[in-house]
Amino acid sequence: MESEKRTVFIPRKSKNDTERFVAVNGENMLIKTGVAVDVPARFAEVIETSQRCDEAAEAFIENNSKG
Repeated sequence: MESEKRTVFIPRKSKNDTERFVAVNGENMLIKTGVAVDVPARFAEVIETSQRCDEAAEAFIENNSKG
């Protein structure tokens, strides 16, 4: 079983956004938002990939919006 942990930070999108559901290969976790938490590395990888995708989408929208 994997024991490596990594610290992640998921920013809150609103004051009621206190947890985020994350699933990896059928295994689920609720991860607190707004604070740094230690999670198994496989969950950290999914969270970090999601955050990079969000940043790329925001940059794309900003660069391609008419204004």
